[in-house]
Amino acid sequence: MRTRFLPLAGVALLVAACGDITVPDYENPPLDDLLNPTVQTVRAAATGVLQGTRQDTDTYVRWGGILGREGYYLDGNEDRYVRTLFAGNPSGSNFTGNSYWTTPFRNIRTANLLIAAVDKVELPASEKAAIKGFARTIQALDYLQIQNTRDKIPVQVNTSLDSLTTPPPLVANRAESWAFISSLLDQGLADLGAAGDVELPFAIPSGLVQFGFTTTKKFAELNRALKARVEVYRASEFKGDAPDVARYQAALTALQGSFLDLNRPLNYGPYQTYSANSGDVANTLSDPSGKTVADSTLILRAQTQQGSALKDARLLAKTEASANIATVRGLSSNRVFTLYTTRPFFGPGGTSSPIPMVRNEELILLRAEARYFTGDVPGALADLNFIRVNSGHLAPLVVADIDTRAEFVQALLYERRYSLLFEGAHSWIDYRRFGFLVELEALATQRVGGGTDKVATWLPLPSNETLPRQ
Repeated sequence: MRTRFLPLAGVALLVAACGDITVPDYENPPLDDLLNPTVQTVRAAATGVLQGTRQDTDTYVRWGGILGREGYYLDGNEDRYVRTLFAGNPSGSNFTGNSYWTTPFRNIRTANLLIAAVDKVELPASEKAAIKGFARTIQALDYLQIQNTRDKIPVQVNTSLDSLTTPPPLVANRAESWAFISSLLDQGLADLGAAGDVELPFAIPSGLVQFGFTTTKKFAELNRALKARVEVYRASEFKGDAPDVARYQAALTALQGSFLDLNRPLNYGPYQTYSANSGDVANTLSDPSGKTVADSTLILRAQTQQGSALKDARLLAKTEASANIATVRGLSSNRVFTLYTTRPFFGPGGTSSPIPMVRNEELILLRAEARYFTGDVPGALADLNFIRVNSGHLAPLVVADIDTRAEFVQALLYERRYSLLFEGAHSWIDYRRFGFLVELEALATQRVGGGTDKVATWLPLPSNETLPRQ
């Protein structure tokens, strides 16, 4: 019996309806669709790669939020979200091991097939380059989010149609996979540049249309935004008191080519879009049932707005008190998320709420971090204060507040936690890369329930990925 391993599994093209656009159902197409492609199937597959990268993004946000102590899913009929995930005991089982693994790897493989298919059809050179640059950028986003969840990952994804009896190798260390993702973004940027400034030659959902990410030039700005995120993570991850200044400088260079702009709305950026329409994908983070709750320590630790008794405006915009108190295995909260349910970034809300890929607000905070660790303390302070004043309605900091590295990191973690709350596992990633997961664990003394549960550093690899390697 031949074994199929998850990073290689499936040939589904995942080109079903993409939010608010309708395309043919290529969920399970004949294999010849991309082996012997037509212009139509190539363009539909490109839209499908967008559809594929949003699959399970809500899972990524929810699970990363639980691990980062941002919020919880308190369902009395499914307590594994508490006894397994919150408690820091994830295993390689289907529940935790396969979470946010199969889907992104499947989409990466689909993008590989798409890139190979582009050269088999009659399209202008500019359109071919545009599709390749787009596909590689989306692949990098998928790889980045997998990298954020596991310690070591495979970066080889097979595009042949045969099942394999051995899994692809894991990288020797995380530096190898970081370099791979960074290089993939650079390849994508080169392709986008070779295309010139042209419209992306396939159907685009409103999450990209909303702020004009429909051309190669604008998509290159997304590519550089992701590049900046990657370089900041590379620069800081487990570096202690010796961050990688060269990587931070690379992040600053990438940000110059991104869509960072203090004159743009903080919500400016590309989004994943969803809908409750038949055959489409709904955003399950929208939860009127009240089971998706915010960590009770968020309100306790939130700073007070300048000249007011109100808490941080970011917290008040994304959460609210609830008359219903949800409790599972002692873990409890009376605060629920309104984000995605009644207060989306744009659009109708509810299960059609969009989830950001990356926003202007995050880019400003990435620049603050990169500026500080490249010696530009005044620039870093200016960026932190721009977010504090305009997003949190808080009093600005002064230089003495970030006089030491430890003080700056604490200030940065606070701003990122409340600015990016429940948008993409940010707190889990941030506290881990700076070596402060113990601080998230210490919140147990301020939380209703939860005891002394540990924060898992990583999700495990799926069992069917680890067993063949033993």
